[in-house]
Amino acid sequence: MQIRSPEPEPSRGLDRRPGGSAAHCGAENGVATPARAWKALGIDLLATLAMVVRRFTIHLNRGETVQPTSPPPGRVEHGGGKAHATAASRLLALTFILASILVLYAPLATAAPAEPTLQQAREARDGGRYSEAAELLIQLDGQSDADLSVDFVLLARAAQGQLDSDQLDDLYLKAIQSLAEHAPTPESVNRRLLVRTSAASHFAAGKQDELVATTLLPAFDELNHGASPLPASHLQPLIQLAMRTAWQALTQQRPADAEALYRKLVDHFRQANGDTVDTDRALAMLGLGWATAMQPDRTAEAARRLKQFLDAYPTHPDAASAAGMRITCLQRGDDAGQVELAIADFLSRWPRSRRADELVLETLPSNPPDRTSPLWDILIHWVVRQGQPGQWSAELVGRALLFAGPSLPPPRFDELLKRLAAADETGQRVAVLLHDAVEEGNAGFAEQIAATLISGDLTQASKMARESACRWAGRTGRWSMLALAAESTDLEVEDERRTAHVDRLFAEALTQTGRSLRAARWWAYVVDHHAATDFATLLRCAESAVAHADVAQAVRRLDRVRVALEGAEADAAGIQTALVDLLAADLAVRQVDFATARSLYEKVVRSADATPALRGRAQWMIGETHLMQRQLTEAIENYRKVEGLDPGGPYVAASLVQAGKSFEQLGLTREAGDCYSALLGRFADSSYATEARRRMAVLPGVRRSSGKRSPSGRPPVGSPSDDASFDSPILRR
Repeated sequence: MQIRSPEPEPSRGLDRRPGGSAAHCGAENGVATPARAWKALGIDLLATLAMVVRRFTIHLNRGETVQPTSPPPGRVEHGGGKAHATAASRLLALTFILASILVLYAPLATAAPAEPTLQQAREARDGGRYSEAAELLIQLDGQSDADLSVDFVLLARAAQGQLDSDQLDDLYLKAIQSLAEHAPTPESVNRRLLVRTSAASHFAAGKQDELVATTLLPAFDELNHGASPLPASHLQPLIQLAMRTAWQALTQQRPADAEALYRKLVDHFRQANGDTVDTDRALAMLGLGWATAMQPDRTAEAARRLKQFLDAYPTHPDAASAAGMRITCLQRGDDAGQVELAIADFLSRWPRSRRADELVLETLPSNPPDRTSPLWDILIHWVVRQGQPGQWSAELVGRALLFAGPSLPPPRFDELLKRLAAADETGQRVAVLLHDAVEEGNAGFAEQIAATLISGDLTQASKMARESACRWAGRTGRWSMLALAAESTDLEVEDERRTAHVDRLFAEALTQTGRSLRAARWWAYVVDHHAATDFATLLRCAESAVAHADVAQAVRRLDRVRVALEGAEADAAGIQTALVDLLAADLAVRQVDFATARSLYEKVVRSADATPALRGRAQWMIGETHLMQRQLTEAIENYRKVEGLDPGGPYVAASLVQAGKSFEQLGLTREAGDCYSALLGRFADSSYATEARRRMAVLPGVRRSSGKRSPSGRPPVGSPSDDASFDSPILRR
């Protein structure tokens, strides 16, 4: 019997058009037939069956009997020539063979699975079986070389909210991978663009910005494969998503990704027109320059790209920011000339911007321009005319004052100083300004600033700004400036802008300039009004009281100093005790208790903690007490000891003039002349030299040529008055 083999199965194909249906398949496509199951195992079932039947027929025609391996139960008789036995035997054997084939065929037919088809995947998707659809698509993607990107995207969009995020991410990634495996064609450009924007939008919603960038970048290159430019409505989603992604890359400190996207955008915009395109082109050019500037090794290229933006869009709202960033890039290079030109251009175009303030603050302290530089005149003009001091920081105001200096017109000087004094809450800026002005040779300008602040005429000035100026004046010995302000201040009027330290400096200035009586009032005000408790202030107050207040008040002030001395640290107690003993001795002199006074002075002289100056003064005062009691010999003897205690000290000259006067009282004019000559020879510039010249000029038999001559060239004349000079305040200091 002849068996004809079946027709070969037709080749299968898929219509890959977006949204299209599956391609027509063969008649048996998608059906699990027995022939296909056997064929999957490498066996042609029909050919095998035909061969078995053919061989069996041959055996029957020859009169042979086929014995199966396991014959069915029952008895079969073999008789020669009997037709019915032969027919039954043949029928039984054929039935057994067919049954065996069916038994063997059944499991094999069901064991071979059917290959998935695109139509099955789409039906699973449309039926809501998204997991099954995903598995079918992934299997089909591995077996087929067709572009399944659209089906992956459609499935991902349909399964939104049904599959987890990882599964959705995988579907979109499969879509992008499928695009990468197939080159773009003019017919597929639009479809590929839709796939990429859909995938990028999904990744953007999931904050997977790096995937967004890598998905979008190839889209711009694929646009060049189109037969004609795509409509703007098709491109706009890509542009907006790319612009947003590039900006996010900038804010997330991923400048390389931002630069890549902005560069693609700029290249794309070169071929496009329109107002919307022009706006996007400006932002893309700015973003490209900014992203490049964020990469430290690309500063030169960044400066060039930012200049291209500024040249193309000089009035753009962000032009000032771009120009400022360009200056920063140039500063990282080594072309100082380009930096100065860029800063000059910036200050000319945007003088009132915040960035202008920052540039001036960066330029003035670190690298001020030379006077021959074009930037010098522009900076001066900016400080004097164009800048807005109302928005300047205290540091910038101080730098501007220091830079412009005396060239500032009075109104501008007042405006800047008011701004500085009001903004400087700590006084640090004022201190730096005064110090730097002196260092740069503008001491007169520093005094002008300090005098204005010390006077209190600037009502806007903070307390610490005024105090800082007072401290500077005291630190540099400008006591007359402080004393003048103290003289013009009414202690009866409360002024919250005067701190305790300002009043203390005013009192010290009056003391230093010899206004001791007014100083006593100020010291008492500092102690009583400001409740000062420090040892130095209490000592100064007691010293003024001992000199000018009544004895009872002086005793009270001195007792407060002793109380403060009890809490002094051990290393400072010695010198402080000597100061208190010296002051107590002065009070004893006022009380005409010379014995007590000399005892206290001698205690100071013997103190190991007292300085040479204190010991010299105490020794001089011992001589003074003897002189007050007309004990001239004892006075001379104690005056002579001063130089041994403090050689070259201030009381050596005083002791010489007082010893000379004592010799005069004793009638020893030659010895008196020796004292005066020694004073004029060694201390001709001291305050005692004038007294010595006057007394020496009238001594009988004493040479008149010793010491300096008067400014007129003639020796001083006039008879000294012993009574007047005996208690002279100059000699008692």
